[in-house]
Amino acid sequence: MSHLVAEFGRVHALSTEIAAGRLTAEALLERALARIAAVDGAVQAWAVVLADEARASARALDAEVRAGRVRGPLHGIPVGIKDVIDVAGVPTRANCRARAALPPADADATVVAHLRAAGAVILGKTHTTELAYFESVPPTRNPHDPARTPGGSSAGSAAAVAAGMVPLALGTQTAGSVNRPAAYCGIGAFKPSTLSIAGVGVVPLAPSFDTVGAFGASAADALALATAYTPAHLRLGAGTEGGSRIVVLHDALLGRADAETRAALATFADRLAATGLPVESAGSPVPLDEIREAHRVVLLAELGACHGGTPANRLAPKLAADVAAGLNIPAAEYHRALAALASHRARFWAAFAPTDILLLPAAPAVAPVGTGTGDPSFISPITALGGPAASVRAGMGAESGMPVGAMLAAAPGADARLAGFLMHEADPALDL
Repeated sequence: MSHLVAEFGRVHALSTEIAAGRLTAEALLERALARIAAVDGAVQAWAVVLADEARASARALDAEVRAGRVRGPLHGIPVGIKDVIDVAGVPTRANCRARAALPPADADATVVAHLRAAGAVILGKTHTTELAYFESVPPTRNPHDPARTPGGSSAGSAAAVAAGMVPLALGTQTAGSVNRPAAYCGIGAFKPSTLSIAGVGVVPLAPSFDTVGAFGASAADALALATAYTPAHLRLGAGTEGGSRIVVLHDALLGRADAETRAALATFADRLAATGLPVESAGSPVPLDEIREAHRVVLLAELGACHGGTPANRLAPKLAADVAAGLNIPAAEYHRALAALASHRARFWAAFAPTDILLLPAAPAVAPVGTGTGDPSFISPITALGGPAASVRAGMGAESGMPVGAMLAAAPGADARLAGFLMHEADPALDL
């Protein structure tokens, strides 16, 4: 394993130590800053590190502990923020030349404000692809192999967690931008149900899908972060315990997975079954390619609507071309795609029980060599289907030695079901 890969520490253990007074937020922060100094020159996950501001926050939170006040599980825990999400006092550049002269944000994004209220220490901004699209790509590299991509668009957040520079980080997902980087970097992630979180202070890409997601060393850690910024009615903290069935999803699109990925996923499914969980297989009730095509039309149309006023020469060439393509999609075609997605969702989820959790590979293969962001085709239909999705480690590729990521997905609004599975039903030995 590369020396760039490390685990910062699990959130529950860190939180317990802080609450008991055996660990200070300041000491935890200094651990993070030391690791950043040691490895970020190679990984390049951070756009901005807010060392002084974070130190002041950590000291204030330590004073609260000494006074007998602990805000909750995130009290004193450092968090990285993807640079499409506003942090007060810091410009939100989103890796885009058109935003190079923007002043600092005058307020935190809603999700960041909730994290601060929960006691999190905002450590800095992590690199993203341009406007959270496919290009331009940031300099971030995969800690497992710097010759490979960490995935996108939430490249910096995933790489920072995988390299042990921070225990938790925020990303955003419109197609596959949380679940794919987590899979490529061998960490966990949790994306709540689409449209379940207000996007105030988040640079838009396609608002029908844009969702703030969470990264952690495990999906359970990521869930701890998501619990702090999601609405109470999702009930992530309580979860729903008992009765889940794991359904291994099959589809022609998923058949593109390479042999290494298929083998790792099959082994992972066997491990789930060995713990006593019911594991069955089922074909997709709607071809995933049909869902993906409708998702693509909606994404392009909304990309054009959001960024059509940006001069093309201030955007990366592919981004500018796709903004123009989105502007040329007739309203009737956009509306047909929205209606098709609504129909696909209804047909798809009607075929499964409310307690079912789907299992599928997060990508056709491990992180590819090069600077692209990888293939989002397995994840974008799941994003379009609207429910929560968690990234978990299926294992290491037998040939590549790289992480193979799996996804666990549930129906829209079944966030508590998926959270409950991660917290209660999954055998701790699986380390989800």
